[in-house]
Amino acid sequence: DMKRNRYTMEILADDKKVEKKDKNTNEPVQFYVASKARYPYEIVVNEVTKDKVSGYLSTPKAISARTN
Repeated sequence: DMKRNRYTMEILADDKKVEKKDKNTNEPVQFYVASKARYPYEIVVNEVTKDKVSGYLSTPKAISARTN
């Protein structure tokens, strides 16, 4: 929906399909991938046009363990 800057997205990760309905632009959409289930991936859509959406995917960063 270009006028309201809303979109619906289907995410296919680890053979599972999840539908995220009526999301706004610049609203983070988080989902988990089984191999990195501790931290979520995040998709942020910045622009909605007639035939596409554009934005970015944020991947979890590896957190190293500190030794004292």
